[in-house]
Amino acid sequence: MCVYFYASKIFKTHDFNFHKESSEIIKMANDGIMFIGFNQDSECFMCGLEDGYRIYNTDPLKENAREDEGGVKHVEMLYRCNYVGIVGGGKNPKYPRNKAIVWDDYQKKVAISLEFKIEVFSIKLRRDRIAVVFEKFIKVYSFSQTPQFMHVFDTYPNANGLCCLCSHSTNSYLAYPSDKKPGWVEIVDLFNTEKPSVKIEAHDNPITCMAMSNDGTKMATASTKGTLIRVFETEGGTLLHELRRGANTTKLCVSSDHGTVHVFILDSPEKNSRSSLANATFLPKYFQSKWSSFKFEVNNHSKFICAFSQNLDQHSIIALCSDGTYYKYLLDNANDTKSCQLESCTKFLELTSR
Repeated sequence: MCVYFYASKIFKTHDFNFHKESSEIIKMANDGIMFIGFNQDSECFMCGLEDGYRIYNTDPLKENAREDEGGVKHVEMLYRCNYVGIVGGGKNPKYPRNKAIVWDDYQKKVAISLEFKIEVFSIKLRRDRIAVVFEKFIKVYSFSQTPQFMHVFDTYPNANGLCCLCSHSTNSYLAYPSDKKPGWVEIVDLFNTEKPSVKIEAHDNPITCMAMSNDGTKMATASTKGTLIRVFETEGGTLLHELRRGANTTKLCVSSDHGTVHVFILDSPEKNSRSSLANATFLPKYFQSKWSSFKFEVNNHSKFICAFSQNLDQHSIIALCSDGTYYKYLLDNANDTKSCQLESCTKFLELTSR
């Protein structure tokens, strides 16, 4: 049974989000925080702590659920479903590090427990599949009362647990750092694993970030070098955009390790600024890539992730920092001013649902 009990209006997303620190997450031990990540449509976010986990509504900000015992290094939601994927970690793990847990937050009990011989780094959920991420491979199981092992895929050494599992009903893509070569991404269709995987030579350096659009049609990547973001078509691996930082998927929201948020308009290339030397044919591709449509600074020295708010009454971006701070910025795109204004700043760990 899958109960959607974190009530709110459900909106169709038109964007996808991308974070410099990792694909969807912060893994940073600040104030007991080990993990912060958004759910599939960014309507909620999760926080893994040395003493449990929290689940919040993103906009408006509200605590929805919490568990206050044991360390959690990774939390995964399935939209607003009662099932929560958990991997234990920290000084006193909530569950052994070699287990992947699916917790039923409605019945307050473990629904699924998968035990392995080695450490689990992350877990991904969709309505019919569970992906368990290890350092050098990913195992896929059916999402059922008695999960059945289905596939295993080798990866490049992946201590950050990078993996994208499309949750859309029409696509079932799984993307991960390919074991073929550093900087490559491999995409498999879990509905049709006999079909050859799509191998993308995304970067020259190892992949450090990856994000998939909500409908599974586009894939964004960045490497350890971190200067270029590339957007590919998942079906065939065609390069669609090459972006330089300085769910129709029309906008890309990027957080950098320099405290800035960059927004790219993917369906209107003319709105993205370009280097003044972009038309000089003798210069390398560095000067020909698109630069961000606009950017702004987050006044916080911590690592952070960001996402477009799904509140259709406002155009805003939410930034979540590893020190437990929540920022909401209102965007003013009228007359192409491309500016933003800080609306709220909150310490989200101080909130309570009680």
